[in-house]
This record gives sequence, structure tokens and C-alpha cells, in this order.
Amino acid sequence: MWFGQALSSTGNGVFTVALAASVLGAHRTADLGYVVAADGAGLVAVSLLGGVLADRFRRSRMMIGADALRFGATVGFGLGAAAAPLPLAVVLAALMGVGLGLFQPAYGALVPSVVPQEGLAGANALVSITNRFALVAGPAVGGLILTFAGPGPAFWLDAGSFGVSMLMLLGLGDARPERQAGGNVLTEAKAGLALVRERRWVLTIILQGTLQLLLVMSPALVLLPILLQERGLLAYYGLMTGLQAVGAILGGMLIASWKPRLPGAVAVSALALLGLQLVALALELPLFVLGAAMVATGAGYAVFGVLWYTALQKSIPEELRGRVMSVDMLGTFGLAPVGLALAPLALGAWGERRVLLAATVVLAASTIVPLLRRDVRTFDERGPGPVPLGHRPAEPVNAE
Repeated sequence: MWFGQALSSTGNGVFTVALAASVLGAHRTADLGYVVAADGAGLVAVSLLGGVLADRFRRSRMMIGADALRFGATVGFGLGAAAAPLPLAVVLAALMGVGLGLFQPAYGALVPSVVPQEGLAGANALVSITNRFALVAGPAVGGLILTFAGPGPAFWLDAGSFGVSMLMLLGLGDARPERQAGGNVLTEAKAGLALVRERRWVLTIILQGTLQLLLVMSPALVLLPILLQERGLLAYYGLMTGLQAVGAILGGMLIASWKPRLPGAVAVSALALLGLQLVALALELPLFVLGAAMVATGAGYAVFGVLWYTALQKSIPEELRGRVMSVDMLGTFGLAPVGLALAPLALGAWGERRVLLAATVVLAASTIVPLLRRDVRTFDERGPGPVPLGHRPAEPVNAE
């Protein structure tokens, strides 16, 4: 499973480069925004449904179905859909988002079924390291293919990566989750939301992530290339993003071999390392200082991600795990486009210093306040415990 996902993640990086080049080569610059927005909209639209389905069907089969959907969309791009009328590219991009929205909850819920509990942190660290490596390698490979062969072969390579992923998943013998008899999609989605509300530490971290993504991480992501360009250093943008990926790899290696006594405190504090990047940008510190801050930011993201997903996988009842993963995904991605759109507007209205100062204040507050809760500091490592009242399966029902 790991190899298939590693190859697919690399293919996603290839796809991103090929999509941008093919759409820009046939349409207006603004049209690329519509295509990218369609991808995000597709993901958000099905995220809760993806969690419900991940708790109904065999999760490996859900992942295969999601990969098949993305395989078909990628083949469409490989056949030249980006050069066709724009609505076709928008629809295919939306299908890519739908596929991801169906895939991720099933994947997050499946890992504890195939990895022993004591190995979850190491497995999540390996996934984090692999994804960060793919984040660098995928676009690099995509760029080489574009240079020598054009976007078509890049799309076919990504399609092939989905094919390999599906073949790898066919061999998994995961069991079908048990679920409550007679439950409909809406009822089961509400059960996932209710569990998140009852596990206050889970709700707190999801709300913290939504707030930080909207008001801190999105401005940092958007303002980095803008401010580098203003300083005449845009040529170093690729290096900066690469250093963040290096930091994530180092962070994944660190947390793979370290089990902190207070995982929540370490995870939430690790996200605060982004403040170093905000300060370096606001004060126009030398490039090597900004580079070091990017490494620290990437390490913090990786440490948080590994500890957070490991805690969710250990503490959420197996029959509700997919739905909780989907709520987390919705909280993470739901308002991301809003933050990315508002950041340049805020820069024009208030100036870079004020925007970065405000982001730093929000980051500090959203780090300190959650840590006032003991269950957040510990990530409530008491195991899954009983399913909350009202959500316990009355009669196991297997769904094929």
C-alpha cells in the first residue's frame, strides 16, 4: 500500500504542473483559477459523504473506487481535455477533487487496520516523509516531462500511478466496518459530527486548524512569493519551498523515533514554529534566516501531522473513524480557498507589516488557548473507549 501511495503522490505533483501548463497554453490566465477552484470545490462537496462511505464499505475498495475516478479524469486530460472548451476541464478537475475527498477518509481510517497500534506513529511519519519528498520530486519530474515531451505524457504518467495504486490495494484483506442497521447517509454523517463535538480535544484542534489555515497559513503561503518578488529575490522562491519540504522530512524522522509524554502540547507548539517565518518576512531578515525559518516551519507541520493523525487513529472508535477523518478534512480544506483569496486583498488594504503582525498574533493566541485544555495537551490518549450513547451499533451490518 505504501509504495502505491508514494507513486500516486509523486504523480499528483506531476499532474499539478501539467495541468497548469496545459490550461494556460489554451485558455486565459484567469481560467486556471476556475479549474483549480473546481478541484477544491469537488473535494469539499463530498468530504462528509466520503467519511460515511468509508465507514460503510471496505476501505481498500473505497480507495480503489476513488483512484478509478481520478484515473478516468486524468486520462481525459491526457486525451487533450485542457485544450477543449473550458467547462470540460472544470468538470474533470472537479472529479479529481471528488476522488480525493472520497479517498482521504478511507485511507486515514484504513491505516490502523493494517498497522499495529505501536507502529502507527512510525507509519504516519513514513507517510509524511514520503508525501513531502513527493511534493518536491513530483513537480520536478513534471517539469522535465513538460520540457522534453509536453503535458500529454505527464498526464499519462499520473494516470499510470493511479493504476499501480489500484493494483496494490487489491491485495489488502481489510474487513468491512460494522455499522448501525437502518442508518441513512445523513444520520451517519451526524453521528460523526456528534462524536467530534463530544471529544472536545478533537473539536478544539479542528477549530484551531481552521482558524490558522484561514488567517495564518494562507497569508504566509500567498505572501512569500509576493514579498520575495518585492525584494528582488523571487528566483529563490523554489529554494524556500524546497527547504520547507526538507524541514518536513527532518521533522518526520524526528517524530518517528520520539514519543513525547504530552503529544498534544508538542504538536500544537510545533505549529507555532510558523511564527519564525512570519517574523523573518515582516522584518525582511536575510535570506539565510528566512531559509532556516522555512526548515523549522516544515518540521513543525510534520511533527503536528504525525502526532495528530496517530492520536485520531488510536482514540476514535473504528466504526466512526472514517467520518471523523472526513470532518477533519473538511475543517482543513473548507475555508482554504477563502484564505488564499483574501490574503492579497488584505495586503493591499493594510500593508504587509500589519498583515504579518496580525497573522503572528492569531498564531500565538490559537496556540496558547488550546493548550489551556488538559485533553488537548495529552491528545486524550485513553484509547477509543466506548462508542458514545446513540451511536453504538445495535446490529452489525456489512456493506459490500
